Amino acid sequence: MNPALYRQALEQTSGSPHQMASREVALERFFTHGLPTPRDEDWKYTALDFLERAELHAPQHAAEDWASEDYPGTVLKFGNGRITDVYTQSTHAHSLADRADTALVVRHLGQLADTLPGGAALAEINSALWRDGLLLHVPAGWKAAPLFMVHRASEADAMLHLRHLVVLEAGAEAVLVEHGLGAPDLAYWHNSVTEIVLGEGARLTHLKLDENSAVATHTGLTLVQQARDSRYHALSLNAGGRVVRHDTRVHLDEAGAACQLDGVFIAAGRRHIDQHLHVEHRAPYTRSSQTWRGIADGRGRGIFDARVVVQPGAQKADAQQSSRNLLLSPHAEIDVKPQLEIYTDDVKCGHGATVGQLDPAEIFYLRSRGIDADTGLADWLEPHLAAALPVLNKERTA
Repeated sequence: MNPALYRQALEQTSGSPHQMASREVALERFFTHGLPTPRDEDWKYTALDFLERAELHAPQHAAEDWASEDYPGTVLKFGNGRITDVYTQSTHAHSLADRADTALVVRHLGQLADTLPGGAALAEINSALWRDGLLLHVPAGWKAAPLFMVHRASEADAMLHLRHLVVLEAGAEAVLVEHGLGAPDLAYWHNSVTEIVLGEGARLTHLKLDENSAVATHTGLTLVQQARDSRYHALSLNAGGRVVRHDTRVHLDEAGAACQLDGVFIAAGRRHIDQHLHVEHRAPYTRSSQTWRGIADGRGRGIFDARVVVQPGAQKADAQQSSRNLLLSPHAEIDVKPQLEIYTDDVKCGHGATVGQLDPAEIFYLRSRGIDADTGLADWLEPHLAAALPVLNKERTA
């Protein structure tokens, strides 16, 4: 690791004296911990040592104008980690950098990230170097229009640390769609942290479509705190990046809170996709479900590592995990690790996981429907997965 690269990036950030002091502390913690390694149990499948050898830098310019992209509804666009001037104004969505000094941001930003257990180096470097991101604040009882948040990367060897804060007050509702894009064959590091606070009865639907460059590194952390009777539904569609690692941590803090975490990944070529989920039931009558589907082809590798913890006092909790995966090549690999930790009685919990190959009859059926052997199922699926996003959005916002 070259500390000078990160210190130089820190010098290009801005903020109040208090904010800059917090950035300095976060950077020092990052230097102390270093990047996670496979020696850490939660990182046993993924190594990031190549980032230590990369000559990374803070982005020097915003992405070019890309207003031609067509997104329905309210749109907030980021280019190379900074908000662009091509976006639709919203009463609820703002640049986080522009609102960093407001009471709401001061009260919530970092509160969830600071409670992470050891080994949270990627959150620390994000806290030190983030330059912009989304602030979505929906007041009590309001229903926000669906929001599209689009990220585009166009600068080689840039490290893009985006920070997002979503606060839905009691009874508020919102739909957030994230779309990550990168110029083809462009190497960069996209490292994002999203903190989500849901008040009593709040509802958030969160869709994420990852189409980053095929040689990019994408690490991401989503932290969710849920109050009584709140609902969080996340859908992740991952078809981009060379090395991808996403962590989602949800705390069901009060009775009646529920989350649904769904996802699909396609690990083709030499793509490495690592998905970690951690859900804590901390109150009675809480519910969680995790449904993941994965495909690996070529020498691709996919990981589904999910843990549910039912704490003492969380009676009547209901937690379900399901992971179904296909291997389309003898060299592909998918590792599945569902885990349940239950510290109380009177709960309903279960998990199931499979990894297998298509049998000859199924392959014959697919080829008879126009999927040729040279193209491969994974290559055929990728554009169809991207095309499904508008349809999914219409169904979920109808």
